[in-house]
Order: sequence, then C-alpha cells, then structure tokens
Amino acid sequence: METLFKDIRYGIRNLLKQPAFTAVAIITLALGIGASTAIFSVVHAVLLRSLPYGGADRLVTVWENNRRSDGKSQNVINLGNFFDWKEQNHVFEDMAAFFDLSSKLTGDGEPEEVPAQIATPNLFSVLGVNAIMGRTFTPDDGKPNAPDVVVLSYGLWQRRLGGASQVIGRHLTVNNHDVTVVGVLPADFTWHIAKNSMSNKPAEMWRPWQVSNDLRQRHGRFAGAVARLKPGVTLGQAQIEMNTIGARLEKEYPDFNTNWGVNLVPLRTQFSGEIRKALLILLGAVGFVLLIACANVANLLLSRGVSRQKEIAVRAALGASRGRIVRQLLTESLILAALGGALGLMLAWQGTDGLVALSPPELFGPSSVKINASVLAFTVGVSLLTGIIFGLVPAFEAARFDLQESLKEGGKNIGGGTRSHRLRGAFVAAEIALALVLLIGAGLLIRSFNRLQSVDPGFEARNVLTMGVSLSQWKYDSARKTIDFFKQAVDQLQVLPDVEAAGAINFLPFNGPHAGTLVEIEGRPKPPVGQGLYTGICVTDANYFRAMQIPLKRGRFFNEQEATTEGRHVVIVNETFARKNLPNEDPLGKRVTIYMKDENVACEIIGVVADSKYMTLDGEPEPMAYWPHPELSYPFMTFVIRTRGQATNITAAARNVIHTLDPQQPIGDINTMEHLLARSIARSRFNTALLAVFALVALALAAVGTYGVMSYAVTQRTHEIGIRMALGAGARDVLQLVLRRGMTLATIGVLVGLAGAFALTRLMTSLLFEVKPTDATTFAAVSLSLIVVALLACYIPARRAAKVDPLVALRYE
Repeated sequence: METLFKDIRYGIRNLLKQPAFTAVAIITLALGIGASTAIFSVVHAVLLRSLPYGGADRLVTVWENNRRSDGKSQNVINLGNFFDWKEQNHVFEDMAAFFDLSSKLTGDGEPEEVPAQIATPNLFSVLGVNAIMGRTFTPDDGKPNAPDVVVLSYGLWQRRLGGASQVIGRHLTVNNHDVTVVGVLPADFTWHIAKNSMSNKPAEMWRPWQVSNDLRQRHGRFAGAVARLKPGVTLGQAQIEMNTIGARLEKEYPDFNTNWGVNLVPLRTQFSGEIRKALLILLGAVGFVLLIACANVANLLLSRGVSRQKEIAVRAALGASRGRIVRQLLTESLILAALGGALGLMLAWQGTDGLVALSPPELFGPSSVKINASVLAFTVGVSLLTGIIFGLVPAFEAARFDLQESLKEGGKNIGGGTRSHRLRGAFVAAEIALALVLLIGAGLLIRSFNRLQSVDPGFEARNVLTMGVSLSQWKYDSARKTIDFFKQAVDQLQVLPDVEAAGAINFLPFNGPHAGTLVEIEGRPKPPVGQGLYTGICVTDANYFRAMQIPLKRGRFFNEQEATTEGRHVVIVNETFARKNLPNEDPLGKRVTIYMKDENVACEIIGVVADSKYMTLDGEPEPMAYWPHPELSYPFMTFVIRTRGQATNITAAARNVIHTLDPQQPIGDINTMEHLLARSIARSRFNTALLAVFALVALALAAVGTYGVMSYAVTQRTHEIGIRMALGAGARDVLQLVLRRGMTLATIGVLVGLAGAFALTRLMTSLLFEVKPTDATTFAAVSLSLIVVALLACYIPARRAAKVDPLVALRYE
C-alpha cells in the first residue's frame, strides 16, 4: 500500500509538471465519461431502475389485438372478455381493469379538470401499491349505497390541497358529487398507459369501478387491463394460455370476437417499448465517443512516453523492473481517468438536466432521471476501465526500450520508432472509423427527421389554438343542452378580434386516439364475420374543416341545420375511406351504417375531404368518417381557433368566452396545433439531436487526434526533413510527404468505418422514416466530409514542415 501511495504522489507530480498535457487529457476524458454517464442515467431510469410497483417484473398489461392488422397490436379491451379471462385463466394472481377520463373538481379554488381513472377496486393490490396516508380501495367500494370515495395522487394532494395533514376523510366536490378522500398514494407512483386516454397526462385521482352487467356485453372495446403473473409463471406460458382462452371466446362469440386475440406486454416494455432501441443505440454511440477519447489520450501518452525514455532508462538502471515501470505509468493513467471521471460526473450532472428538458415528457414513464448510487457506480467503473484501456498500451510500449541506447547522451527518437508510429497511426485510423459510424448514423437520422417534418399533416397547423372542454353530464343532461353550449361557444369564439375561424371536434389530431368501429355499405351483402369494413369516427361541428383548412375534395361540408339539428343522418368521409371502402365508386350519395350507437341508422355521404394524419406523421392515413355533432352528442369537444396572428394571443379571451357561458366550467388542455405536431415528433427530435451532438464531439476528437499525431510526427522527423531539403527536396515535396501519411491513415479509417456503418446502421431501421439504413447519399457525403476534415487536420502540420529551415533542422535534437 505504501508503494501505491508513492506511485500516486510521483504520478501527480509528473502530471503537474506538464499542465497542458494533463488538462487536454482530462478534458478529453471528461467529455467521453460525462456523455456516457448522462446517457446511462436515462437508460437506468427507463430500462433498469425498479418501477414504483411491488414485484413489477410480474406485471403485464393486457390488450386485445386484431389479427387482420399485425396480430401484435395493443387495442383497448371489451369488459365482457375481461371478466371471462379473469375467471378462466390459471396464470394470473389477479387482473384489474381501468378507464381514463377527466373529473371536474370544484370548490377549494378555481374549477379544475383533473385527469382521473375509474378502476376496479383491486387495481392497487394488483399493482402492489399501498397508500402513504389512509388506504386504497376495498372490494365494497363503489357498490350501490356505498359512500363515494376517491384516492388522490401525491401531486394533487400537494398542489390542490396544500399537503393538508388532515386530508383523510376530507370531502371534495367531484362532478357535482360529494366524495370522501380515503387515501393518498406515494410520491413516485404514477399510472398512465394512454391507450384509451383523452389526455396525455397521468391520472391524479382514482374512483372505484363496479362494472355493471350492461358494460359486460359484447359490444365496444374501450378499457385497459393489467394483471399480475403467478410466481414461477413465465410470460410465454401466460401468453399461450390467454391465446387458448381467446380462441375459445372467438368460437363462443363469433360475431364480436372473430379475428380478435389477446396480447400480453410486460409492464417495463409497455413503458419503454418505443424508446428502448433508441436509448440503446445512443448508449452505444457514447461508447464510441468514449473509445475515441481513450484513443486520443493513448496517443498523448505514447508521445509523452518518448520524451520520458531517458527517465525510464535511469529508473531501470537503478534496479526498477519492467513490471514496476508499467505499474507506475498505469497509475498515472488511472489518475488521469479519475480526474476525468470527476469532471465528467459534474458535466453529466448538468447534462442530465439538459437531457430531461430536451426529451419528450412521456419518455421516462413512471421513473425520474437523476444521478444516483447506480449511476455513480457506473461512472467510477467507466473511469477505471478507461484508465486501463488507454493506459496499458502506452505503458507497455514505454517500458520497451534499449537501456544502452536510451542512456546515450545523443540518443534520438528512442521509443519513437516504427512500432510507436504504427500504434499512433492505428489509434488515429480507429478514431476516424468510429467517428464515421457516428456521423453516418447522425446523418441518417437528420435526413429522416427532415423528411418527417416535411410530411403534410393534411391541415394547416400554424396560428391555431386548441382548447378542450368537457361538460358535466349532471348539468348538461340532454343532447340539446350539450349541442347548444358548443354551438354558442363557437359562435362567440369566431367573432373575437384576430380570429379567422373557429370550430370543434371530439378527437383532436395528435392529441390522443380516436374511436374506431365497423361500417356497412347499404345495398351490399353483409360481409363474413370478422371481415367487416372499418372506419375511424369523429364528431365535428359545421366549421371544423374550415378552421383547420382541411380541403374539400368532393361534395360539400355540413350546413348549419345538419350541424345543429338531430335526425339529419349525414356524414363526411376522407379519401382513404372512399378508396378502401368504396373502391371505383362515387361515394357521394352512398348510405353507410356506422356502428357507434345503440340504434344505428344509415347516413348519407355528402362530402369527401382530404386525408389528415391523426396519431403520427409517419403513419398511413386511416379511413375516417365525420359525423355532425347532433348525430352523436359528445360531452367533450376541443375547440380549434384559427387566428390572424400568434395563436396564444387570444388564450385569455377564449377562456373568458367559456367562463361567460358557464363560470363553473373547467377548461382542459390549451395548446397550439404547432405544439401538438412538434410533440408528436419529439422522440425523433430527441434521438436526432443527441446522436448529432455525439457525432460532432467524435468528429472534433478525431480531428484533434489526427492533428496531434501528424504534428508530433513532423516534430519527430524534423531532422529527416532537413536532410531531404538539403538534398534538393522542395516545400511541395515535403507537404506531399506529410499529407500522404495523414491521408493514408484517414483513408484506412474511412474504409473501416464504412464497413462498420454498413453493418451497424441496419439496427436503426425502426428509427428511420423514408430513408434506408444504407442510404448511399448519406454514406458518400459523410465520408467525403470526414476526409476533408482529416485533410485540414493534416495540412497545418504539413505546412509547418514545408517551411522548415534546412540549417535549423540539421542542428535539431
């Protein structure tokens, strides 16, 4: 141990003697280690950290899937099927169902729209979550004549109720009903699956749901479900049994369940499925950056080792063994790594906050991203590993010397011979190859993201404010009251100053899922069971298409009477509906029956509008039918308000319109359509931005490494260059000599990098949109750019070499 402390003290003194070298090495390592730590903190939070549920590894979400699509879809479920699954399975300890909605919280402040869930009373026991105050639900909660109770999230308790210690037993007014708070959940608990949600926000309030017999009938799919596997039961075993039950129910209820099956998804995958591959790719990318940093520092140590040959030879002459010398040099490398790791950790501390700010809000699921013990252990491990990686080769190389030659007073270039030159060249080629892989990956994502941004959503998103309003059924207890409220609100909104048009729709594009159902064409034979036609369905007012500037292709829009009077039975469809469901036919005047109500009647198609995207820009348009509001009077609608200037300028006036009509009416999310579009591609932007940053850092490190090696080579060969010039070589000859060496290394690096990129970019296929992972344009452009950068990095030392004075060079030691 005493010897180790001596090595450390001696190493620190040596590093302090060369502050420039030490600073460059530490900063280079800090960039690599800091980037790796920041990304690992995200990977740990999303993919590795324990979820805030007891025994989370045995939790699965349960969806229905339609084999007519891909057989792996995650569709909301029918409650009749749910209870059959629950009764017939032998693989789950228990199953719970839930449904996302919004609740109106009044009293104790301004009226507020609170994201909420109704859930079977066993939800929290299935999830393995206990209240930190009070209790969760009991089996009797929600039954007729039982008290109305709610469980609150920690955030709602703190925000709305001020964290009151006497909250248990407190009465709240929810949807005009008196309810009693019976529990508060832990601060880290969140439960948000979002397949059946009208909000992108996690629930903050839960009410017990005793599912009625009416809801257990085989019509409609709208709920979500979660189940806990029995100990020892694998996901594969559970899926096989649920497939068997699904097949049984398909035979028992062929009209409803034909082509429908069951899909089990582990809870961790449910939260991280869409981002998992991207995070692993980013983690691999920062690994490349770290390797480039290690190669850079290894080159610095190789160069430094040459200048220390005489010192090392003296130590060997005094009795130091080769192993002792290697240990001393490796200790210095570990000191550099430790300092670089400490600085990298500080960079990661700040960088993690930047990653969270840059990332889409839903990226991290129920986990929070922070530097914790696991991340700290990762940083320590990476620092030690990098110290060994970049320190071993230079240490062994420095310990290989000819003692007699090293001790000669006039010895030149000892340790800087062919082997060292080859090692430094290999490190440079490796840096260029790794940087090229990252640059090509970033180039592919940038091209993909640019194409995604250029996709036409089917409407004009600029200068559009959106505002959700959900009416209370206890107050607006008839279709007429609901229709009149939204009609009056639209009329008043569109006469506000700077408003061009205003309309309303129930399911706003890029703000959650829309409804879907079967449709039949009048006059056609009924299709076989399980092969019916499908359409999405939305409800709009007369002004929605004009407000969103969705073009009319054929026919007409709804008139005022159709948009306000019941019993008109008309519908507008999009181009995809006409193409898929009415191929080679004139859709106008056709009558279609859309199965969305208890009593379904045929509606006449009066218009065809252009396709518009609903969930994602990179998805294909779906068949869509638009009903006027009286045809299906939804109590929740979203206003779309087109303005002449910046959309947010009318937010206060729009709020005032709603509060003038009903002072107790809460207002839901207020957004701009541009923000919703941007949110839909936030993950692509996140992936692209991070990989681009890492690629640029890698490029800078590779360029600096190339420059450093070529500059050192020129210094080492100054005497040789002087002899060449004395024998008649011109400045151009010397310039070509140095450039040839540098560009040979760059070419080797580019060729190796191209091979690596060709293999690795195939892993990015699912992240790309309309761009092949082997896109020739990107490969060629990036390769050429990297060669130009390498040429510039080589040119400066080459130009310096060309200006060498032969007389000075011949005296060079």
